[in-house]
Amino acid sequence: MTELKFTDEGARHLERLYRTSDIVAQRDATLRRLSLRRGHAVIDLGSGPGFLCESMADIVGPAGRVLGVDISPDLVALSARRNTREWLSYRLADATAVDEPDASFDVVVCTQVAEYIAQVDRALSEAFRLLKPGGRALFMATDWDGVIWHSEDPARMAAVMKAWEAHCAHPRLPRTLGPRMRSAGLEVEDVTVYPLLNLEWTDDTYSKGLSASIAKFVAKRSSLGGDVVAAWHDELAQLDAQGRYFFSSSRFIFVASKPL
Repeated sequence: MTELKFTDEGARHLERLYRTSDIVAQRDATLRRLSLRRGHAVIDLGSGPGFLCESMADIVGPAGRVLGVDISPDLVALSARRNTREWLSYRLADATAVDEPDASFDVVVCTQVAEYIAQVDRALSEAFRLLKPGGRALFMATDWDGVIWHSEDPARMAAVMKAWEAHCAHPRLPRTLGPRMRSAGLEVEDVTVYPLLNLEWTDDTYSKGLSASIAKFVAKRSSLGGDVVAAWHDELAQLDAQGRYFFSSSRFIFVASKPL
């Protein structure tokens, strides 16, 4: 098993990453596509540090319900400690088997998580089961081949990014996500691209936090030497200092519904 594991240290790093302006803006874009209303019941499959759950809970209000589920005990505990809303709760659970009745939710959300689920088709079937007829599902995923990162050593960049692929089960999931959703019984209504663009390498950018995760993962879990990974990471800081930094990545957002 090579995928990322979120211990307490990893959970806190993810929390910091999700506080960056890039991910705050992405979260706002996600909320706009959900069209949530007061009283809605929502489940977040892979709720991570819980920020999206908090925003959704503020929209649905006390008459609604938001449940965040995650397989990381540390992420669930971190989110629960910050929670002050009685109608928002978190639970340790696998996205492929949630202990909730059929047709319990108006909305199912899964952002940047599906590509990490080995049995992703089971997760999609579970989303279908949990949705009420007419309910909506939103899945967001990255195609890691689509990450553009400027480097003066493109061969080294390619080697690092190839090694990084092992951090998730489906590094190119968006290419097959639509057909997979339809096979689960969902009707795909809209597919959009959400771009991330960084021209600086600062603490408030997604790509700086991502680069730290990549460096740690690749150094420990690949055949690339630590010196190679360190040189890759150092170059990003050098390019930023020279005003030549460039990073771009696209998130693919699929919105679907359960037929009436």
